Amino acid sequence: MDMHNHGESCVNIYLPQVAIIKDVIEETRNIKTFIMQYEDKSLHDKAKPNGQFYEITVFGVGEIAISIPYSPSLKDRFQFSIKRTGKVTNAIHNMKIGDRVGLRGPFGKGFPYEKFKNRDVIIVGSGVGLAPVRTMIVQIFENRKDFGRVVIIGSALSYEDLLYKNDLISWSKEENVKVLYALSNPTTKVKAHVGYINDLLPDLGLDWENTSAIVCASPRRIKAVSKDLMKLGMKATDIYTSLETHMRCGIGKCGHCKVGSKYMCIDGPVFNYEEMLELPPEF
Repeated sequence: MDMHNHGESCVNIYLPQVAIIKDVIEETRNIKTFIMQYEDKSLHDKAKPNGQFYEITVFGVGEIAISIPYSPSLKDRFQFSIKRTGKVTNAIHNMKIGDRVGLRGPFGKGFPYEKFKNRDVIIVGSGVGLAPVRTMIVQIFENRKDFGRVVIIGSALSYEDLLYKNDLISWSKEENVKVLYALSNPTTKVKAHVGYINDLLPDLGLDWENTSAIVCASPRRIKAVSKDLMKLGMKATDIYTSLETHMRCGIGKCGHCKVGSKYMCIDGPVFNYEEMLELPPEF
C-alpha cells in the first residue's frame, strides 16, 4: 500500500491542489479529454509518475476518481478523459479553458509495466475503457524495442463512440502493430468487425504462452474475453484489468470501494484475472 505519492508532493493527502484547465478535446458525444496544469507549476517537479488514478474536485460540487491515460514521461501537465455520467462529471463537462479544479493523487496500483517486457501484448479497451489502458499503450510505443507484437482492439457501439480515434489510426501505422475495431454498428470510416471482441481473438496469431493482456470493459465482457484468451493458451495471471469503480477517498479510509477483502483504491484498481476471480460474483 502506498499512500504517500500525493503526500510527498503536497502537504496533505486530503487537500486538493488547484489545477487550471488548459485545453478541452471533444472525443465523443459524452466523453471529453481535459488537459490540466497545476496552478503552482513547481508541483509538477515533485509529482510521482506512478499510480493509476487521480481524484478530481469540482469545487462546490464534489470529487471523482479518474484514470490516468498518459505516460509517466508527461511531466508538465495532466490529461484526463472523462465520460459524462453524473453530477460531478456533468459539472466538469461544462467547464472551459481557464477554469480551476482540484487534484489529489496519484493513487492506486498501476499496470506492472516490467512484466510486459519481451512479450507479445494484446490490449482491449471498450468504450471509455480505452482511457485507463492508454497509459500502457503509450509507454510501449515509447520503448518499442522492449516488446514483441502488439494488438490493440478498440470497441464501442459505433465508430463515433470510440475514444482516441486519431491515436488508433496513428498506432496502426507502427511496425508489428495491429489495430482492430469491434463495433456494434457498421461504419465506412475504418475496416471494423461488427460483433464481439472475442470473435477477433483466434486469428491474431500471437505467441499465446508468451503474451500479456490488458482488458478493460464491463466485468461481464472482461470475463468473456479472458476465458477465450485462456482457451488460446494464456494464463490467468498474465491477463490484467482495471476495476475503477465506487472509489471516493483514494486512500482506503472511507470503505466505499471495499469489495470483499479488497479496497479498489489501494489493492487495485489493477488486478490480474486470477485475482479478479477471487472478488465477489458481481465482478
